[in-house]
Amino acid sequence: MEKRYKVVFLGLVKTEDYFKEGMSRLGMSPTEVERMIIEAPVILKEDMTIGIARRFADDIMQAGGKVNIEEYGFFEDDSEKKTRSLKFEPLESFTMCPQCGHKQLKSEQCVKCGLTLSEKT
Repeated sequence: MEKRYKVVFLGLVKTEDYFKEGMSRLGMSPTEVERMIIEAPVILKEDMTIGIARRFADDIMQAGGKVNIEEYGFFEDDSEKKTRSLKFEPLESFTMCPQCGHKQLKSEQCVKCGLTLSEKT
């Protein structure tokens, strides 16, 4: 499990005009920026890896805002999702067809040539 983070806007470091201009360069509308300033502290973004949270926080700080990165929770690591348990049958569970040589799990009939194996396994 890997930790997740959120970025919290705490207030202004520079002037309000400087901050509004910086945030507009980041694509935020004046209305959203005004709301951020009034409602501080406010969560700007959550459920991020630490790398993404740092980059996001850096952008806000360069625009003149004061932010804090806080733990948000955990998420399942991608490597855990990709790991699958494989079931391996024991060697004695296999047989070889005497007619065609196909190796397979023991069964009544060869899956390749159709020979009846039940009496010969």
